[in-house]
Amino acid sequence: MKGFKKSFKSRNFKMGGYQTLVMVIVIVLVVVLNLVVSKMNITVDLSSDKKFTLTEDSVKYVSAIKDKVTMYYMCEAGNEASVIEKVLEQYDGLGNVKVVDKDPVVYPTFAKQYVDDEIQNNDVIVVNETNGKSKLVSVGDMYINDMDYTTYTQTNTLDAEGQLTAALQNVTSEASVKLYYTSGHNEVPMETNFEDVLKKSNIEYAELATASQESIPADCGILMMNAPEYDINEDEYKMISEYLKNGGKAMLFLSATTTEKQPNYNKLLTEYGVDVVDGYVVDAKGAFNPQYATMLAPTVTEHELTSEVGETPVIMAGVKGMLTQSDVRSTLTVEPLLTTTDSAYSKVNLNSQVVEKEEGDVEGPFHVAVSIKDTYTEKTQGEGKATEIVVFGSGNFAASTIVSTNQYGNRSVILKALNKLSGGTSSTLAIPTRSLDTEFVTIQNGDRAFFTALLVVILPLALLGFGFAIWYKRRKN
Repeated sequence: MKGFKKSFKSRNFKMGGYQTLVMVIVIVLVVVLNLVVSKMNITVDLSSDKKFTLTEDSVKYVSAIKDKVTMYYMCEAGNEASVIEKVLEQYDGLGNVKVVDKDPVVYPTFAKQYVDDEIQNNDVIVVNETNGKSKLVSVGDMYINDMDYTTYTQTNTLDAEGQLTAALQNVTSEASVKLYYTSGHNEVPMETNFEDVLKKSNIEYAELATASQESIPADCGILMMNAPEYDINEDEYKMISEYLKNGGKAMLFLSATTTEKQPNYNKLLTEYGVDVVDGYVVDAKGAFNPQYATMLAPTVTEHELTSEVGETPVIMAGVKGMLTQSDVRSTLTVEPLLTTTDSAYSKVNLNSQVVEKEEGDVEGPFHVAVSIKDTYTEKTQGEGKATEIVVFGSGNFAASTIVSTNQYGNRSVILKALNKLSGGTSSTLAIPTRSLDTEFVTIQNGDRAFFTALLVVILPLALLGFGFAIWYKRRKN
């Protein structure tokens, strides 16, 4: 009995009791901390591209909205899509924006006062309570499930922030600009991601078969010609030239691979101080990858349209060069946006089997994107009536794989150009989509061997050595 009582006073008991007490305290603290965090709904976005966190651009824009805006989250209780809900709740309380949950089962006729469309679970209705404008953002536009036919795998994309911020811009901005893109000359088709940029920029768009038109539509805010393979005819040239002379705005892309002569299309630019160079540009020194001298990463010049490019590379494939005329009228200004290096040359013979410079090729450097402004019409018809043209030397400048991400500066330049041509009424805030596909961590063989040795050999031996040292010290004492 005495031995039993004595054991409670032994050094081992005291040490064991102390360790037990520490463990209990730690467990209690962890439980309490979890309860507090869950109660306060504290979460951390650990995704690599911060897919569940609003970008700084969205936060800045939404915080500055002066109108009172309500975002109605139309969802039946218990059927919320967590990926959309996580993004949506971040808008709540930003500026004058609030988020309100509305169960369409409980309120079956609520949506009819704002939209005529059939409501689905997880749709969002953005309503400007100040001016009465409203916009429906469907769940299908925010959460996109598609098939990648290059790998034959399902892809899941989140575009909640992009669509919701675009809807806020739509209901709080002025009337949208309309862009017409030409057809009938085998132009590069308008790709889905470029259409997405237009929608998010609050720009309407429609196809225009210029060959069957007598004039450019009166509501045309921007005329776009996307690298036509075949030339426009004389009547089309006169019609477009007249539109531009009267203060029209245009975004033109050039085709470097066409074998067709394009005197009329090129003449539109010649009239505004720009000469199009025959052939396609080869610039090994200014290439994005030295092995592909026709895939350029051109030099970005200082300009309002390139002001947000920073260190992000701009890339262009299949590029046509341009030269500016030295003697132009006083009302005309031509400013380079992107240029090649001095070692660039234009390959005139498109059928040549070699990339090296040959006799007849045109020496550079060249401009591969320019901004044109002629203020003559502005002086006669008033402010805002100046002719403005932005020209890109490649039909791939706004390709889907390029403008769908901020990895390249092309997206920023396109957005700035659209904003400039629309008179500042479009938005330069077109948030790119984010992938929801599983992210895999790839470990190189050298790293794999290092971590294997560290975790399987080094750390266990270190712990054994440390334990042995403690045991030996206590035994010695």
